[in-house]
Amino acid sequence: MQVLKTALAHVLDVAFSPDCRAVAAAVAGAGVFLWNLDSPNIAPVRLDAGDDDLEIYQPGGLTFSADGRRLAWLTATGRRTYDRDTRTATTAAYPLPAHGTYHCLDASGERTVTNHSFPDFCLSGWHRVEADWVRRWQLSTRALSVGSLKLDPTGDRFAMLTRPTEGARWWEQRMRLEVRDAATAALLSEGPYPYSYAAPLYFHPGGLQVAGTNGMTLLVWPLPDGGDPRLVRNPDSRKHFTALAYHPSGDRLFVTSNDETVHVFDAQSLARTTRYTWQIGELSAVAVSPDGTLAAAGSASGDVVVWDLD
Repeated sequence: MQVLKTALAHVLDVAFSPDCRAVAAAVAGAGVFLWNLDSPNIAPVRLDAGDDDLEIYQPGGLTFSADGRRLAWLTATGRRTYDRDTRTATTAAYPLPAHGTYHCLDASGERTVTNHSFPDFCLSGWHRVEADWVRRWQLSTRALSVGSLKLDPTGDRFAMLTRPTEGARWWEQRMRLEVRDAATAALLSEGPYPYSYAAPLYFHPGGLQVAGTNGMTLLVWPLPDGGDPRLVRNPDSRKHFTALAYHPSGDRLFVTSNDETVHVFDAQSLARTTRYTWQIGELSAVAVSPDGTLAAAGSASGDVVVWDLD
């Protein structure tokens, strides 16, 4: 186990490189940090976030390319990529102003869904063709509130939480999970979401589930059929769950909480199998390495703990 230092702020995301020899962390208001785990004296490289991107990093999109030589993350206007060989960073902006932009988490980043507010009020599905983004579909959201957009790792589907914006005090209505085809926006499945505010969503690596957290509760919806989610409360306390990540095998689900704990659940039974406690403050982000041998968790105080799973 080792603890990596960033800045005194919330760690929003952590990610491993495909070869598991590097780890990155995005820190609120402080930028993106990168470590080479093979280095005898591990020290972070603080990456150029560009212009005002330090303040507008969008959680949920920190990812390495398939060869591990590029690291990308989301900004308010597009996708920023850092080249580890040239040590330069560039931003690929989306064609329309977007409120909450998301791209698929595959290595190529070829498919994106963007959520637009005034004056467009729509969801747009984009496919990258060479250096340009080509819009494949558009879905009006003038009578719909959308939250927690998430593309699955293959870019084939996306999930979101929605509710209609009609009627008095519409914002107090409970939301619904929708899973749609990323190429056409066709509805594939749906299910109830028993809360009135959105929280992040996560796809099972094999496409068998969508998971999320809300307060002290873990929610897991079955796919492809959808339907009611299974609910699991924090088994130890009234502390809230904060982030989650699937093991690459899909058999385990790692869930952080704000009591310094990482809970590990069986992805099928949702029984807790393991519990880790790290003395680095309230935990806010988690990731598992592509080979399944390492895990990392970030804290609200800017520390990142990396440990062996074997």
